[in-house]
Amino acid sequence: MSRGAFSQIAAGLLCITACRDTQTKPGPDSIRASSNYPAVTGLSSQAGWDSTAGPFMVIPASKDSTEAALVLPGLSDSSLASTGRFELAALKNTSLDLFNLQGLVGNSVLNVVSQSVDPAGCPNWPKGQLASSVPGGWKVGLEKGRAAGMRLRSLDGMQGEDSTRLISEVLNIATHLTGGSTVFNGIPFFVRKAYRLETPALGLIVAEIVRKINEEANPREEHLLLLAERSAGERDFHLAFHVRSAGAEESLETSDVLAGFTLIKSSRPAVVVTFDYEDGGKIGLLEKNSEGEWKLVWKSAYSGC
Repeated sequence: MSRGAFSQIAAGLLCITACRDTQTKPGPDSIRASSNYPAVTGLSSQAGWDSTAGPFMVIPASKDSTEAALVLPGLSDSSLASTGRFELAALKNTSLDLFNLQGLVGNSVLNVVSQSVDPAGCPNWPKGQLASSVPGGWKVGLEKGRAAGMRLRSLDGMQGEDSTRLISEVLNIATHLTGGSTVFNGIPFFVRKAYRLETPALGLIVAEIVRKINEEANPREEHLLLLAERSAGERDFHLAFHVRSAGAEESLETSDVLAGFTLIKSSRPAVVVTFDYEDGGKIGLLEKNSEGEWKLVWKSAYSGC
C-alpha cells in the first residue's frame, strides 16, 4: 500500500470518529427506555419503578372518564417541575387495561400527542384521551397484558357483621404498631378507610387509620397507611407494611387505594395507592417482593400546586 493511500484511509477513520463524537445527544427531558418507545419523556425504570408493570401508568385526569393523565415513572419532583415539553408521540394508540377496586373493568386505547407545558402553571402530568368506550369508575391504566386484576372489597360497601369484623381486625393490627410521637400515646385510632382481599392463597387488608388531638390552639393528627396479610390456613392477619404521617391537618399526608392486581410477568401482587396533600399528591406502588416482603417500591413525582 502506498503512503498516500494509507494517509487517505487514516484521515477517513479520524473523520468517522470525530463525526460520531459530535452527534447530538438527547436532552434531559427525553429518556430512552426501550426500542419500543423511542425518546419518550420520563419513560424509565428509574426510582424503583417495576418495569414488569409496563413503561407508564395512566390515571383519570378529570370527571370525564375519557381524559387521562400519564404518570411517567422516570420523572422526579424536580424533573417534572422543570420539564418544558413532553415528547409522547410514540405512545399514541397504546392499548390499555383499566382497573379499579373491582379488578379489571375494561380496556381502551390511548390517544396522546407531544405537548408543551404552561411555564406559569403548577407541575402536572401530561394529558391524553381514551377511546370513547371507557368504563366509568376506572382508577388506573397499564399497558395491556401487564397485570391481572384483584377485587378489593371496601369498608364503605360493607354492612353488619362484615363491616364490624373488618374494623375489629384493622384495630387489632394497629395494636402491634410501634414508634411514632409519644404525644399520641393512649389516644385510640379510628378507621378512616379499609379494603379487604380474600383468595384461596392470600388474605389482605389495606387501611388508613387516624387519631387526633383536638386542642383548639394546636390540633394535630396522626395518619397511618397499613397493609396486613395472612396466608392460607392462618387465622390472624399480621402487619406487613406501614407508613406514618403526623402533624397539623394542612400538612398531613393522607392515603387511599386505587386498585390491586397481580403483575403477570413476575406473579407478584401489587396495590396502587395515593399520597395526597392539601393541593396535590403522588402515586405509589406497593408490591410483595421476591423475599415475600411488602415494600413501597416506587413513588411518583409530586403533581399539583
